[in-house]
Amino acid sequence: MDLAFYNNNKYTLNYQNEVTKKIVRKILNRLGENRQGESPGTADCSRKKIVDYFAEAELLFTLHDLSQSGEVDIMLFPQMARQLKQVYDAPQVRKFQKEMNIKQISKMNLPMFLTLLKRKLFQVIDEEGTFDKHFNVLDMQKKNAVDLDVLRTYLGLVGDKVSPEDFDFFVKCSTQGEGLLPGEGGALPPSGEPTRLLAITAKQYRDMLTCYQHI
Repeated sequence: MDLAFYNNNKYTLNYQNEVTKKIVRKILNRLGENRQGESPGTADCSRKKIVDYFAEAELLFTLHDLSQSGEVDIMLFPQMARQLKQVYDAPQVRKFQKEMNIKQISKMNLPMFLTLLKRKLFQVIDEEGTFDKHFNVLDMQKKNAVDLDVLRTYLGLVGDKVSPEDFDFFVKCSTQGEGLLPGEGGALPPSGEPTRLLAITAKQYRDMLTCYQHI
């Protein structure tokens, strides 16, 4: 998705909401001030990542705003952030929940959602392997595959916990039509469950946690 072009320090941002344009333009201006030593190619790559990132954020907020009220439950933020590759562990989720309770904030609108995303923005932009790093930790046998039962348990205990029902839904959305993982990554399931995955690859893991894009 090419949402911006660069010409004489001016951007055209094709977002749905004016507030997104304002927030992104401010980030891009600060990026130019803080990264003077970067090559033009590296700087432009970072800018494009930021522009595209907030386009996904806009879409994600719209998908969660089912009532079209312009607001979403604030406690959904860690889960939504994870879908945008921002990983909140259990202590960070508890800290966030405590912060929102103290501030008596129960809902977030789009500007607040985008502002909260800025907290970990450059961890995502600067580290393309965010999901790969987490996958590699879980892939203890280094087979480029993670057992689904292990992953189900892990995601049910860590961070903004994923329920078994949501987990199965994520797997279905991200692996439909792909069949079993070949080779050592996944053993054949019992007869009668010919299409059930027992393990997933790094790509499937990333797709599973960002499956909102395919819904």
